Amino acid sequence: MDYPIGVNDQIIVSLWGGAEATFEYTVARDGSIFPTGLGKIYLQGLTFENARSLIRSRFMSVVPAGTNFTVSLGQPRTINVNVAGEVNSQGPVTVSAFTNAFNIIALAGGPTYMANLRDIQIKRNGQIIEILDVYKYLTTGDFGKHIYLENNDFVILTTVEKRVKAEGRFKRPMYYQLKKDEGVKALLKYSGGLLNDALSSGMKVFRTELEKQVIKDVNATAIINPTTDNRLNDEDYALVDGDIVRVATINPGLINKIQIHGAVAYPGIYELRKGDRLFNVINRAGGITPNTYLQRAYIFRGAADSTSIKTDKIEINLTGISKDEQGNTNNIELLTNDLIMIFDNNQFNDKAYVEIFGEVRKPQKIGKYGGMTLLDLIYLSGGLKQSAEYGRIEISSVLNVDSSKNMQQPTRTVVRTIKINPSLALDTASANIVLKPYDQVYIRKNPVFELQQLISLDGLVLYPGAYPKLNNHERLSSYIDRAGGIRENADLSGAILYRKKTQFYRDNITAKKADLANVPDGVDLDSLKAANAEPVSIELYKALKYRNSKHDIILQAGDVVYVPEINPFVSVKGVVQSPLKLTFDKEHTNIGYYISRAGGFGVRPWRSRIYVTYANGKSKRTFNFLFFHFYPKVEEGCTVNVPVRPEGIQMGDFLLRLVVGSVPIVTGAIIASIIR
Repeated sequence: MDYPIGVNDQIIVSLWGGAEATFEYTVARDGSIFPTGLGKIYLQGLTFENARSLIRSRFMSVVPAGTNFTVSLGQPRTINVNVAGEVNSQGPVTVSAFTNAFNIIALAGGPTYMANLRDIQIKRNGQIIEILDVYKYLTTGDFGKHIYLENNDFVILTTVEKRVKAEGRFKRPMYYQLKKDEGVKALLKYSGGLLNDALSSGMKVFRTELEKQVIKDVNATAIINPTTDNRLNDEDYALVDGDIVRVATINPGLINKIQIHGAVAYPGIYELRKGDRLFNVINRAGGITPNTYLQRAYIFRGAADSTSIKTDKIEINLTGISKDEQGNTNNIELLTNDLIMIFDNNQFNDKAYVEIFGEVRKPQKIGKYGGMTLLDLIYLSGGLKQSAEYGRIEISSVLNVDSSKNMQQPTRTVVRTIKINPSLALDTASANIVLKPYDQVYIRKNPVFELQQLISLDGLVLYPGAYPKLNNHERLSSYIDRAGGIRENADLSGAILYRKKTQFYRDNITAKKADLANVPDGVDLDSLKAANAEPVSIELYKALKYRNSKHDIILQAGDVVYVPEINPFVSVKGVVQSPLKLTFDKEHTNIGYYISRAGGFGVRPWRSRIYVTYANGKSKRTFNFLFFHFYPKVEEGCTVNVPVRPEGIQMGDFLLRLVVGSVPIVTGAIIASIIR
C-alpha cells in the first residue's frame, strides 16, 4: 500500500507465538514513534509498506525467535481540504487522509450546473499536482494517478468550457461536456453511439455564430467508419459550446421487398434478389395452387410501399409459368415494392349452398358439393328430431338459374313435398333425391307432439316446485290445488306471476328491470332474471274464490307464481320528512296516518299525485275533484309514494286551472236543474 505515513497516523503492532503483545503508536509531530527499548523510529514521508518493513526489522531484533509479527494501520490521520469553484458549498472540509477528491466534492454539496467535470484540479502549495476527468473514469474506469490528499490541499472545480446537447437517435441523448479538442467522435463515444435506426449520414449541428443560428450538415458515417467509402475522409468534426447535435430516424420501410397476394401456396413478403423475375418469386412462394386463375394476374409497381402515391399496373398471363422460360414475355423482371396479385378461380364463381330449417338438430346453411342428396343434408344437420312431422318434407328449389344469366327465362321457385315414414326414416327414392344449388329444405314440426311444459310455484304454497301442464287450458287455481293449497301466513293479495317475454319482446323492446327488492331471502329467482321474466299482477284471492273466471288465468309454459308471506309493514317513500317502514294498523287505512308518522310532508310534495303500490304490483293514484283529494286505502305490504311537485307549478296557477276546469261541471249542473 502506497499510503504516505504522516503525523497522527495510528500504527498497531501485534506479536504472537514466542511472545504475545499488542502495541499502538501514534506518529508524533516529529514524524516518529517511540517503542520502549527500541528508540525512535522515524516514519513520516515513508509509504506504509516501507514503514512496515522498518518497524518489523527493529522489532525482530529484540523479540524471541518464532514470534509472529504484523503491522497494521489503525485510525488514519484527519486532514483539512479546501474546496473551491463550482460546488454548492465552498470552504474547508475535515476528512480522513484516505478520502479521495470525488468524496470531497460530494461532502461539499456536489458540483453545480456550471461545474467542469472534465478538469477537476488538485493543488498543493500553489501547484497543480493532478487533474481528474470524471468522463474518463465513467467510460474506462481509470481513476488516473492515485493521489492521497494532504492537509491544506485544494480541490477546485472550474467553469465548464464546452457543453453540447445530443438529441434524437443517440443511445443516451443528453447534455455532454467536451474538452477543447473534442468533437463528434468524442460525443459518440460518451453517448454510447447511435441507435441502429439512426440516419448517421444526415447528422445536423445547430450552432450560434455571430448572434445568428446556423445549421451544419455532418456525415457521421464517415466519422464512425471512415473506411466505408474512400470519399468519406472526415476524421472528426469540431464542436463548440452550445452546439445541439441532432440525429434523425431513417425512413421506415424495406428497400428490397416485394409482396405476393392471392392464389399461391405461401402469400406474403419476400426478398427481392438481384435478377429476380416473376416466376422466381412465385416459386419461392410455394408455386401456384391447383385452383389458380392463369388467364390474368397483375403486378402493381410500387404498391407494396404504403408511402407510394402513384402506381403502375402490368397485366400478365400465367399460362406458361411451369416452363420458367427466361424469354417468356410474361416472366418480367421485378422491381422493389412490386405487388403481385394472383387470382383464385373461386373468386369468379358464386358459392353454391343449400339450407335446412325446422326439426333437425342443427339447422344450417351448408356448402353444396356434387351429388349431395337429401339424406346427406339431413345427416350433416344431425338428423331429424322426434318432433318432426312424418307427413312431409318440403324442398324449395330455384329453376332456370343458368338460363336467367342469358336473360332467356326468369327464375322461379317450386316446392316439392316428400313424405317421411312414421319411424322418421326416408324411403330409398326420397333419400336419393339430389339437391340443387340454393335448395331450401323444411322439416315441419308434428303439431300433436309436445314435450312436458312446466309451471313453477314458489313461496308459501304447501308443496312448492315445478308442475307439468296437464293441458293447454289449465288455470291458476288448478295448480294451487295440485300444490296442496296456500299456507296460513300467505299473502294472497301480494301474489305475483313472472312470465317469460317473447323473443320478439326481448329483441325489440327495452326490458324493464323487475323490482325484486322486497322478495324474502331463500326464494330462488335467479331463473327469472336469466329468462328475462316480466312480473304480472294477479288477484289470487279472486282466482281461488271465483274459479274459471277472468281472475283465474290460464298459465303458460315457463310461468312462475310467487306467493309471499304476509308483510305487516307499510313503506312511505318520496317527499316526506323521514322515509321509512311502518307497522300496518288495521284501524288506520288512510294515507294521512302513515305520512304523519313519517314526519309529515317534505318540501314541495305533489299531494294530488300521491299513489299507493300494493303487494301484487298494482298501483292506485289519488282521485281529485275540485279542492278535494280522495286518497286510496292503505293495505298490508303496500308502499305510499309522495312525488315531488315540479318547481314550475305555483299555487295560483293551480287554483286558476282548477276553477277553469270546474266551470263546465258547474254549468252542466245548473242546466240540468233548470230543465228539471
